[in-house]
Amino acid sequence: MAQVALARDTRDEPNEVALQTRVKAGGTLEDISEMTPRYRDVLVATMSIAADLEIMTLPLDLDAMQFAPCIGDRIAVASALQDEMGHAQVMFRMLEEFGFDAYERVFERDPATFKTFFMLEWNLKDPIDMAMSHLIGDQAGYITTCDLEEHCSFGPYSRSLRKVNFEEQFHVKRGEYSVRHYMQLGPEVRKRVQESLDFWFPLGAEWFGATDDVKSRMDQLHYKIRGSSNDQLRQIWLSRVVPFCEQLGLKVPAHFDGEKGIYVLDFEMPILFNEETGKWDFRKVTWAEKLAQWKRGGSKKVPGLRRIQSELWGHDLW
Repeated sequence: MAQVALARDTRDEPNEVALQTRVKAGGTLEDISEMTPRYRDVLVATMSIAADLEIMTLPLDLDAMQFAPCIGDRIAVASALQDEMGHAQVMFRMLEEFGFDAYERVFERDPATFKTFFMLEWNLKDPIDMAMSHLIGDQAGYITTCDLEEHCSFGPYSRSLRKVNFEEQFHVKRGEYSVRHYMQLGPEVRKRVQESLDFWFPLGAEWFGATDDVKSRMDQLHYKIRGSSNDQLRQIWLSRVVPFCEQLGLKVPAHFDGEKGIYVLDFEMPILFNEETGKWDFRKVTWAEKLAQWKRGGSKKVPGLRRIQSELWGHDLW
């Protein structure tokens, strides 16, 4: 039923039905000329969000460069940032094939129009926050891009993610190593690690978007640009993050449900982040309220992107 409805809502129904049949059978597209207008729109939107997310890591991690406790940590952050900027270049160069101007999209767009995620829009407070952002955030991003690499029906985009995912797994491993290290440094440091997890964990849970029961547009799945739904990707993330944190003695607002055979959150999405207290309010709100908070963005988004556009970086990093 969904496939028929999708075809009827397009500008070229016969070609649309043929394309959907092709990708459903496991076929891949190698050129823009093979796409229907709607397939192109969905693919471009997917790649545009990915490009914006990669760019947003630069202002996010600038603080980590400056408060890194030693030269080794600073080099590690610089290495991760170099990876992320390389990933952004891959995405924006891909978009140029679709007629977009990469320079304009990075340096001339209104920062408020960038499609970044709430997780990437907040200041890192200290090296523990940096480690937790790798553990929670890079794991979420890695799961997302692995799904795209494995399932995306546009061959050039799928292949472009091989190097991206190879590097992202190192970021995740650094997060695991660093968090494990901090948990060995005594009760005060462990308390700070827990505080950082309390902030980052809900951000990771909502990285994957609205729950499947309320998500109305499933075009990425219809076109096999993605292979898994929001909740399926979130489940993979929970299955990796929750047991790791529990093994270290951290308290996580999620648990494994033996009857259902899945990990479940101890709160019901969506919830709001209280910017005045710097804590999460775990009372469920409407998705309209959550979407409004996402649209407003975090405190780092607009200033961080404006700084990228003004190119005032090099003299502050070292």
